[in-house]
Amino acid sequence: MKNTDYDEKLIDKDIIINELKSELEKLKLENKKLKEELYLDSLTNINNRRILDDVTDFDSIIMGDIDYFKNINDLYGHLKGDEVLIEVSNVLSKYIRDTDIVCRWGGEEFVILLKNCDDKEAYNKALYLKEKISELKEMFGFDITMSFGISNFLFKKTMKTAIDEADKALYKSKKMGRNKVTMYKE
Repeated sequence: MKNTDYDEKLIDKDIIINELKSELEKLKLENKKLKEELYLDSLTNINNRRILDDVTDFDSIIMGDIDYFKNINDLYGHLKGDEVLIEVSNVLSKYIRDTDIVCRWGGEEFVILLKNCDDKEAYNKALYLKEKISELKEMFGFDITMSFGISNFLFKKTMKTAIDEADKALYKSKKMGRNKVTMYKE
């Protein structure tokens, strides 16, 4: 009779262990879902800037800003502006490699991290994206352009420094008349 009690306790223990394993798997899935939501921009369904906190191994960074976006909102309304943001996000996502990351930095600004990509390749990628964005005119019936700034991660720069440099290069593109691509230079 004692063996039966022992066997029942072993069975109970196995049931509890299996239930705990099942709960742990559910918690892992929920945690993964919450992390994805934390990094997701709710309007565009691309990464938001929080993703940059966990990224370290990229060679180049492109920062892009939709030109005259305030005018789009003022002339066509904020809902149309949202549509433009969504389509720009789609274009940027469509024309990057699987190893690259695109995120919405804020407002009408986007950041693209390029892996295994030197300055020339990053510059050409930004030129290509600039042209693809301008093709959105066919969809919307009005000009949509973007200005871009590029920095690299040479010499073990921090993400903050690389973003600051890309932002300075972006500002130079805007200052030179918009719809331009500028590489950061010291």
